[in-house]
Amino acid sequence: MKKIHIAGGGIAGMSAAIYLSKKSVPVTIFEKRSNIGQSRHGDYEGLENWIFDETTPLFFKNIGFDFSKINLYPISEFKVHCENKSSLLVRSKKPFFSLVKRGPLDGDFDNQLYQQCKESGVKFRFNVNASDKCDIIATGSRKASAFVRGSSFRTNLKNQVHLLLGEKFSPKGYAYLIIHNGHGTIATAFKKVMKSNNDYLNSCKEYFKKIDIPITDEKDFGSRGSFAFSSGKISKPIRVGEAGGFQDYLFGFGMKMSMMSGYFAGLYMNGEKTNAKLLLKTINKKRRISFLNRVLYERLNDENMYYLAQKFSHSNIPLSILIEAYKWNFKTFFKWLYFKNRYEIRPT
Repeated sequence: MKKIHIAGGGIAGMSAAIYLSKKSVPVTIFEKRSNIGQSRHGDYEGLENWIFDETTPLFFKNIGFDFSKINLYPISEFKVHCENKSSLLVRSKKPFFSLVKRGPLDGDFDNQLYQQCKESGVKFRFNVNASDKCDIIATGSRKASAFVRGSSFRTNLKNQVHLLLGEKFSPKGYAYLIIHNGHGTIATAFKKVMKSNNDYLNSCKEYFKKIDIPITDEKDFGSRGSFAFSSGKISKPIRVGEAGGFQDYLFGFGMKMSMMSGYFAGLYMNGEKTNAKLLLKTINKKRRISFLNRVLYERLNDENMYYLAQKFSHSNIPLSILIEAYKWNFKTFFKWLYFKNRYEIRPT
C-alpha cells in the first residue's frame, strides 16, 4: 500500500491525514516547526455556521474527528461598532459560529486535532522542510494581500464578542474583540494598503479603551493571507488549505473551508475519486460565492457598512442573511462571469 506524505501540519493537512489513516492508509506529516500549533498564539477564531450545510458535529464526523473531544463555544450574539455611531446588538436563535482557541497547548484546537491524529496512527516528523514531492501540500499561503495584526491578553471582564468596522480600523476588512473565560483576543484583518503607515491595531485598542474595555499586558501576533483565487482543479501534488486557495474570501472564516479541502484530498488519495470530485465541486461553488462577496464588500464605505449592520441588528433571523449570501444560483453565476477577471488580485 502506498504511503502518503503530507507537507504541513495545519488543520488542512491533519484533516487529510486523519481521514486516510482511518481508511488504513499509512500517513506521515512533515512539519517545519517543532510542534503542532506553534504558529498560533492562544487567540480565538470562529468556525462559521453559514457557508456549508452540514451541522458542526457532522462536519467533524465526516472528516474523521471525534466532535466530543473538541472544545467549542457557540456564539449567538455580538455587538457591532462603527466610529461616531451607536453600537448595534446582533442576536440569533442559532449560533453564528463557534469559538475555538488556537495553539499548541492542552485544550487548544490545533492540539486536540493533533492528539486525535496520533491516536489514529498518523506519524509526524517535526523540524523538517518537506519538498513539493509530497502527495499533499498544506504549507499555508504563498502570497500576501491581506494581513492580520492582533494581541492576546488576560482579563477579568465577562465573555463578550465585538465587531469593529471602518477604514480607520481595518480598510476593506474588519476588526474584532473576543473575551472568553478570562482570555481575550483583539485583531484587525485588513487589505494591503499601499503607502500607509497607519497603526490599525492601536486604533482598535484606543476605541475599545474609550468604551471601558482596557487591553493591557498583551502579547502581539501577526499573520497574512491571500485573496488570489486559484483554479480549484485537481493536479498533483494536491494543494489544500491556503496553499490551494481554499478559504472564505469575504471575512476569512476559512477554517471549515480549509478542513474540507483536506477531506477532499483524503478522499481523492484513497481512490474515492467520484466523491472527491463532487465535494470539490461544492467547495469551489462556495469559494466563488465568497469571492463575489469580497468584491462587493470592498466597494462599501463606512456608511454602507453601518447600514448593513443595522439590517442584521433589526432582523429576527440574521443568520439566514449570511446563509442566503452563500447560495449558488443563476444570479451568482452571472455575477461570477462578470467579476472573476475584474478583481484587483488576479486569479492564480
